[in-house]
Amino acid sequence: MTTFLISVCVATVLLAIPLCLLDYPVMLGEVCSSGAMERWSVKILLPLALLFGLALSFHYNDPIRTGLSSVLLSTESAAVLAVALSALLATMISGMISRYTSLVYAFVGAIFGCRLMIEGSFNWSLASGTLLSWIAAPLVCALLAAGFAALSSCRTFCKSNLVRSDASMLKLSMIAAILFAGAFAWNNGPLLSIFPSETAEFPEVPFLSVVAGLLVLFFFLRSSIRTEEWRIADMELDIPVSSVFSVMAASALTMALFSTPWVSLVHLSPAPLSVSALMVVSLFSVSLVSRRPAMEGETMVKSVAATVAAPVLGLLISYCICVILNVRPDSPELGHSGGRLMPMLILLGIIAAATSLALYVRAQRSRELRKQILDSRERQVYAARKSLAAIETKAEMNEKDLLNKLEIKRKELVDFAMGISDQKAFMEDVYGELKTVRQMAGEQERDAAIDNLLKSIRERMYFSSEMNDFYAQTEILHKDFNMRLGEAFPNLTESERKLANLLRQGFSSKYIASLMNITPKSVEISRYRLRAKLGLKRSDNLIQFIKTI
Repeated sequence: MTTFLISVCVATVLLAIPLCLLDYPVMLGEVCSSGAMERWSVKILLPLALLFGLALSFHYNDPIRTGLSSVLLSTESAAVLAVALSALLATMISGMISRYTSLVYAFVGAIFGCRLMIEGSFNWSLASGTLLSWIAAPLVCALLAAGFAALSSCRTFCKSNLVRSDASMLKLSMIAAILFAGAFAWNNGPLLSIFPSETAEFPEVPFLSVVAGLLVLFFFLRSSIRTEEWRIADMELDIPVSSVFSVMAASALTMALFSTPWVSLVHLSPAPLSVSALMVVSLFSVSLVSRRPAMEGETMVKSVAATVAAPVLGLLISYCICVILNVRPDSPELGHSGGRLMPMLILLGIIAAATSLALYVRAQRSRELRKQILDSRERQVYAARKSLAAIETKAEMNEKDLLNKLEIKRKELVDFAMGISDQKAFMEDVYGELKTVRQMAGEQERDAAIDNLLKSIRERMYFSSEMNDFYAQTEILHKDFNMRLGEAFPNLTESERKLANLLRQGFSSKYIASLMNITPKSVEISRYRLRAKLGLKRSDNLIQFIKTI
């Protein structure tokens, strides 16, 4: 009896560790992604829901426990350890295909493999019912998730505004999270309660011992559990809250439904379900409704492959281990302590080797994950530095450009002031000369003075220095345009480039004629020649084309 209790404890620990590291973080990841975990009420009620569901699995979950007990030889220590070890090894191997493998499916497959070795046959009724339940449960979950997603997209429950709608969705997510935790513990509890319940004199003793053991495991594994749950929430469930609610609600209802005897009404068997498999199929269903991929297709395919491989591997590994250990109820070697000791030592050796391999594989994955995280952070830092350098360069260029523009504006003001001063001085000279001409007595002398004055005014009308300054400033302000124009059309003359600049700035033909000191007719001729050199058709707009250069 003592040997059996020790075997039960070891087997329970072997199953509890992967359950805490694989399935439990998936459930918590969905809750965290919904935002419900941020509320204190959920933080308090979630553990209570887990305890309540676990209590149901110990005391009231007769359908699943009775079904599993009917295929487990619970009076043989080696059989108990063989089942637990086989489930662990099958989960490890299928976990190499995908992180979203199924411990519960590997566990059930290991039970059937052990029973096959002991009795030489299956319980075909229970096996077919369990297999059909595993097929039907994802379909039911997918349909429920699609229905919830459709209702969430319609927002029939709250049409007032987006803020109220999101608040209502958060409240629904909190309720779904609590129900999901209870249904998860209720449905997956038999993995921990199937062994001790068969021999316990008082049902509350194994329940309390399992709860205490789980608390100890959570304490030692809390860092890994929290890291995994946030990885799932941030990477796999980076989707709207409404979609996460649909996944949680559908998974909770499906797990609760397949934990009751009601499914037998449709010729199915109550069966433990994989929360990872339900999450994957519900995400696929939600993505079809929302027309937005919620998970990568490769991840889904690998998850399905790992889910299918888990029970098959559990059955095969369990059968092989039972063959090696010669686990049979009528085996003469098991009738005395000496015959029992050798298989137990062999099995414990296999457990030690499997545990070492699991720790090694986990350490390698953790090292690779840390390396990927470091590489990702280094790339982010490099990208941030590169962006910062580009921003600094752009800021320097903008600063220089602003300084150049300010310098140009300052020079314009100075030139404008000097121009006013020059014009004033010129007008004063003209005024003085006119007064002098007015005082002249001789008509011939007065005519000569007027001719000189007209000549001076005529020269002044050309504004040659001012025009040169105007074109120089235009060249500076529109240097990019002038450079592109020269590269695209190198055969343009200086006057044609000036005309293109004036047209680009929006001057009319009348002003261009005044600025270039030519007649408006000459401007039209120059525009016609410019159109020809630019290769424009009659229907093309000259000014619009120049602005596109």
